[in-house]
Amino acid sequence: MPIADAVLAPFRGRGRRALMLGHVHPDADVLGTLLALDLALVDRGWSVVSGGPHPAPEVLSFLPGIERYRRLDAVTGPLDVVVLTDCPNPGRTEGLIDQARATGATIVNVDHHHDNRRYGDVNWVEPAAAATGEMVYELLVALGAKITPAIAMNLFTAIHMDTGSFRYSNVTPETFRIAAALVSAGADPYRVSNALYERRPRQALGWLGAALSRVEVSTDGRIAWLALPAGLVPEAFVEAEDLVNYPRSVESVRVACLLRERDGQVKVSLRGKGEVDVSAIAATFGGGGHRNAAGFTMAGPLAAATQSVLVAVRSAIE
Repeated sequence: MPIADAVLAPFRGRGRRALMLGHVHPDADVLGTLLALDLALVDRGWSVVSGGPHPAPEVLSFLPGIERYRRLDAVTGPLDVVVLTDCPNPGRTEGLIDQARATGATIVNVDHHHDNRRYGDVNWVEPAAAATGEMVYELLVALGAKITPAIAMNLFTAIHMDTGSFRYSNVTPETFRIAAALVSAGADPYRVSNALYERRPRQALGWLGAALSRVEVSTDGRIAWLALPAGLVPEAFVEAEDLVNYPRSVESVRVACLLRERDGQVKVSLRGKGEVDVSAIAATFGGGGHRNAAGFTMAGPLAAATQSVLVAVRSAIE
């Protein structure tokens, strides 16, 4: 994909100072891309800090350089460049982007969400890309950066997760070409899959059973949802499992919902199968995402939030 010179310009030169800024509850999509950029820029002599409002989840502790990512209470300068990846809404930084902007740094926004709010000084948004990891790979290649095994591992993981293990409908031949290049550069697909899906503690099967026992399906079979009260299962387990895909897997279901209660709020994940644009549903609650995968956070309690979401989903389907 062609990259405008305005996107490349902030990354040129040596000895500059940068912040790789993540969003709330960072996932592999954002961590893999930010860490890849972090490692590449450090290799070019930059001083780089990586972090965000929340720490990295334990399930992603296998990512090379993950120790560089930390929880940030504040952002201070001096900084030359601040990069956000896979973050369509700047509000998801919980105010850290405003502090970063106050340093006078150039804000670079790299994303593939169609509803990205173009909040950067430089905005590179490619909705046709299956994953932001594809874009960061192309960026590093255009900059002449060496794709080390550590960088390759981070980007492969980001693409793997952002495409639902290469299962989503937006996956293209280019996605597989980039994935192949990353494996050639040292990414280990077996290690990624093993770390993400085959390292459950024994008790996790009980937690999974407790969670899945709460799945409900509408009478017409088109909507399925899972509402998890706070404390039902450990938060680390929820972060490690893509629970919303279980209700989505029901053949008749067109929209699946996962609602997680935490600290008086409810985090909602929506998944579709192509017929309903779940990002439009999420937008009505101040969230966003992709046509088939979106989310938002709303006020509790859980029962009231569940009813509000189901009303919106039914309206979208009908």
